[in-house]
Amino acid sequence: MPSRLDHTTSVKIVSVPTKDGLSGLPATILVIDEKTGGVEAVMNADALTAVRTAAGSGVATRYYAHPEAKNLVVFGAGAQGRSHVDMMIAVRPSLQTIAIWNRGEKRRLQLIEDLKKAYPDRTFVSANEQLQQHVENADIVCTCTNATEPVLFGQWLKAGVHLNCVGSYRMDMHEVDADTVKRAELIAVDSIEACGHEAGELVKSSKPQDWIEMGTIDADSTAKDRGKITLFKSVGISVQDSAISGLMVAKAKQDSIGNTVPF
Repeated sequence: MPSRLDHTTSVKIVSVPTKDGLSGLPATILVIDEKTGGVEAVMNADALTAVRTAAGSGVATRYYAHPEAKNLVVFGAGAQGRSHVDMMIAVRPSLQTIAIWNRGEKRRLQLIEDLKKAYPDRTFVSANEQLQQHVENADIVCTCTNATEPVLFGQWLKAGVHLNCVGSYRMDMHEVDADTVKRAELIAVDSIEACGHEAGELVKSSKPQDWIEMGTIDADSTAKDRGKITLFKSVGISVQDSAISGLMVAKAKQDSIGNTVPF
């Protein structure tokens, strides 16, 4: 995944595990020195990918979610799930109750315990036991799973809820059902072209001409869409990797972090 943004050129190399039991997408980012053309930095991209993906959702949430949102439901207890909780709280500090859904109990309960320590002034609960009720009360919902069958259903959504759907990245992956997409009154995407090839849920139940690309949105006009059911779909675009890797290289140099290797 090569890209260039401002003064940063980067290439992210991503592997998609095919063996059962493996989760996550192992990745490495190479940042290219624009003067020499050589490799300037090598970084583990796992955490960076989670943060930059959640940051995209954060922008959409800032645009469309209720300013005083109180209830959040997050599907998925992996790196993306954790990053989305952190980012949602950052852009909507009003959030009070966060419910976590995950198929595996161990990872779900561990994330809840970690979040309780990180945010002692908020309530964190498991959503598995009363999922429909939690979704019906949610102001924001984030789906961060690798599900191939829907885990979120449109009939549960209340008016004005904002959705961030980031887990699926193939045409056969469907985190949300067709009703969810059809009930969305506004659909924003990170890339119309990329989503047209990778966002199975959207392609199945909507048309690209009805999608809005995030880079074209006028931030000053988004307040009129609050109160609608809004959906942001991200499949990940490489320019986000250049954005975060360029920032990290600059901070590493500033703080003298990392190892310099003769090459």
